[in-house]
Amino acid sequence: MKLLKAIVIFMGVLIIAGLGLFAYGLVTKIGGAGSVKYPAPVKANVAQYSAFGTVETELPVGVNGQPGHVVDMTTESGRIVLRVKMPDGGQSLMLFDMKTGRALGTIRLKAPK
Repeated sequence: MKLLKAIVIFMGVLIIAGLGLFAYGLVTKIGGAGSVKYPAPVKANVAQYSAFGTVETELPVGVNGQPGHVVDMTTESGRIVLRVKMPDGGQSLMLFDMKTGRALGTIRLKAPK
């Protein structure tokens, strides 16, 4: 009986010590105690683009002769995509090369009739 009592007390001490170490690990990892260590900045794998000066282009013209207006702009894979809303309800996607500024093309999306 004394052996069983000693084993239970020993296991209780191990559980309390384990919980204490677990709490200490959480506090140090989360940054609650001690100095905060930030990871070194990572250089992004971004292509370098040279200046290409001023690029002028005309917005697409709608059926009634009025030009559209830019509603969105995104960049992807070295390209700039302008989403242009047309007065007739349709839209156009204008693609430009970021390296040269050259217009790559226009995709016209017509409004349903």
